[in-house]
Amino acid sequence: MKRLLALILVLTLLVITGTIVSAEGQTRRRHKSKFGRKARTAAIIAGGAGVGALVGGKKGAAIGGGGAGLYAFNRHAARRHFKGKTRTIGTVASGTAVGGGVGAVAGGKRAAAIGAGAGAAGSYLYSRHTRRKRHRRY
Repeated sequence: MKRLLALILVLTLLVITGTIVSAEGQTRRRHKSKFGRKARTAAIIAGGAGVGALVGGKKGAAIGGGGAGLYAFNRHAARRHFKGKTRTIGTVASGTAVGGGVGAVAGGKRAAAIGAGAGAAGSYLYSRHTRRKRHRRY
């Protein structure tokens, strides 16, 4: 019952915030946010882990936090404000968390370790594949 109430509360706040943001979408002036770039990324990851914990406990927290981390480190703003190595490390760590969480849900500790390895390898390959290639002109 508590989880259901918390889920309804989170969804209600999400809808309210979405309507407030969409109402202000027509203004052309942009203000500089006082909420820092790294703090925003941490808040995205913490929010994903919190929602995952509400829905699925510890394993859900790993999946939610990892998924939010993958989003946070690969969004357009993160590409502008984080170094490439930082984004690669964050992406691999997030992929490891997602893989470990999914493996734990599937079959216990050994499956969690296998899933974490697979998640790390997959997210590393993803980060290498999607980075911008520089073409040199000679």
